[in-house]
Amino acid sequence: MRCSSGYAKVPLSPQDGPPEEPRFSDADNAHVAAGKALSFLMKFEREGYCKVEKSSVYGAAVAIPQIARSVGWSATMTGLAIRAYLFLVLNYVIQGFLISVMNEEAQVMDPFKGQMHLCDFGASVASCPGSPNCRGPGGTTYTFPRLYDFTSWSTRVFVRDSLKALFPERSEEIASLADPGEYGLEDYYCRIVCCLIFMMAVVDDFEASRSLATLLYHLPSEDTSWICYELPEWEVKERAKKIHSWTELDLVKFRVGGMPRSWKVVNTLMILLPKIYIWWLLVETGFYFLMETAGITELVINCMTLSFVLGVDEMIFSRLATVTARHMMEKLEDYALFDTDAEEAETEEEAAERFRREEFSSSFRGTLWKVLLLVAPTRLLMIIATMIIFLFKYYYTYCRQLEDGSWISKDVYMPEKVQYNPLTFIYSNLLEESNVPLWSMPQED
Repeated sequence: MRCSSGYAKVPLSPQDGPPEEPRFSDADNAHVAAGKALSFLMKFEREGYCKVEKSSVYGAAVAIPQIARSVGWSATMTGLAIRAYLFLVLNYVIQGFLISVMNEEAQVMDPFKGQMHLCDFGASVASCPGSPNCRGPGGTTYTFPRLYDFTSWSTRVFVRDSLKALFPERSEEIASLADPGEYGLEDYYCRIVCCLIFMMAVVDDFEASRSLATLLYHLPSEDTSWICYELPEWEVKERAKKIHSWTELDLVKFRVGGMPRSWKVVNTLMILLPKIYIWWLLVETGFYFLMETAGITELVINCMTLSFVLGVDEMIFSRLATVTARHMMEKLEDYALFDTDAEEAETEEEAAERFRREEFSSSFRGTLWKVLLLVAPTRLLMIIATMIIFLFKYYYTYCRQLEDGSWISKDVYMPEKVQYNPLTFIYSNLLEESNVPLWSMPQED
């Protein structure tokens, strides 16, 4: 299969005649430049490319089998394709295991400690008493000197209850002197900001999944080659190699090309859907841990460290991939979803005129609408909307609202059987629990 040349034809001898005189004023020159630049760049922005992740096992599992298919499944390329899928499976195992044990901490270990869900306990401590979220899990009213993290609070409760058990006749005196305080959130708004930062840290992985979905949808369902040997058309090969200090390897091109429908189905089932599922589980788990973190320092640290699980695929590829596989992925050219033939054929005068017509000749309403579309941070709005979805899921799953507007933890139950089962750790409704609550919100006096 012949590959179309990506080289431009360039003259090797000087042009005849004097150099061309400038034809535009500085202002017109700026309009020509802006017209050509914006036409190209807005196409890049709106339509873009079909991209494959070049530093991830996901991208390697998509591209390397296609290169192997292109060369007829040679021994070396078949081995590299199988190796890419082995690394993909290894990535699934590691990411799945990490997510399951993080959920084990949340669904099993925390109930064993008697830890209730944080919800909005202490969120309004600055306005207490008299505001929602002013009663803690111990049933008393919050004040700043009595606000603790769970470890400190549970230890203080244990000391108080132990003293009461040892000296039952002095229970009232112990209750007044050995005040354990309350467990609650140090700063509600810090938690929201950290959730936003965490969402921004993981959105790139979602964008990579969306890019893969776009690639599988837009690529031609054809058996075209992803590798070709390309000779320059503007000069003989040996001279071109000397001019650019090329080797024969530089003439080998790796390009995203067509993909048969059967491979699209395989890549959707084996790569795209598991990738999205792992992203969803990780973000869901990350939001749970951030929403359950009471301390300001711990929140700031956790909001960036939780996303490391999504980087396992890149770590595996960078550490374990062969030099051959890394070279192929680095040199892989993207598949453009647009063409620039009109821009290439457009004269300078036409570019300047089009720029003035599109940018300055519109009505005020049309100009305002165009400005607003560019001013609106669409990715930020998407991040905020996704964050709201996960926040809603957390409150719906683990909290309940009182009549005064307070969000408190649902009753906590002790797990009855604890065996390693990733599904029960990830989906708590599959976990067998006792019928008697380990903790429930004390009744208000």
